[in-house]
Amino acid sequence: MTLHITRHGQTSRDKTHQPEDPYLSELGQKQAHLLGQRLKDLNFQGPIYSSPYWRTIETANQIAEVVDTVIIPAASMREYFIRENQLAGFQGATVADLQAVYPRVQTTPDFPYPWWTTQIESNEMVEARVAPLIDTLINHQADALLVGHGASVSGTHRHILRNHAPEHLNHGQRGWNCILSSFQFKPTFEIIRIMNTDHLPNDAITNNAKSREQVLQESPEQNDI
Repeated sequence: MTLHITRHGQTSRDKTHQPEDPYLSELGQKQAHLLGQRLKDLNFQGPIYSSPYWRTIETANQIAEVVDTVIIPAASMREYFIRENQLAGFQGATVADLQAVYPRVQTTPDFPYPWWTTQIESNEMVEARVAPLIDTLINHQADALLVGHGASVSGTHRHILRNHAPEHLNHGQRGWNCILSSFQFKPTFEIIRIMNTDHLPNDAITNNAKSREQVLQESPEQNDI
């Protein structure tokens, strides 16, 4: 069983579904499509568990169209809340809302609504909320892909590495848009790749509005974990 992890594609500066939930940019759509092509080359055919924000579902859909699979909204992969009034006016999508735009989204009876939180979260809290989903998927036979945000993707990595390869916690890789991490759990644990960008051209590696070059110039020593 292999668990793949990615962050959503680059977001638009100008067009939003809701406050704090922009559409993907044209480049973000391309990033997601390229990731889909890479996963197809890896023979990935499992389900995609995606944060219910529009930008993550849009990313998941681009990938799902390429590999021909389904999308399952996963509230635990949502963005985190770091300041008061961050989600003022926010109204998250229901599963029906998502299905109306993206038919590959599956209905899940246990999907909570509202699925977002207004509680300020620490990194430790984010890691704790993604842990049950990860542990459940590890016990499945089928491969799966998780689509999240910077915080939930980092929390996912921390939980996996803390429990299976703690010596790699400080791996030094950055969480660019549409990176690919892959961890094999069965028959034995193996790190296949961590936050890899081989499927993206250099000019398509971004941290949302910022290019790879801008990010490295501003914080050359920063470690995402």
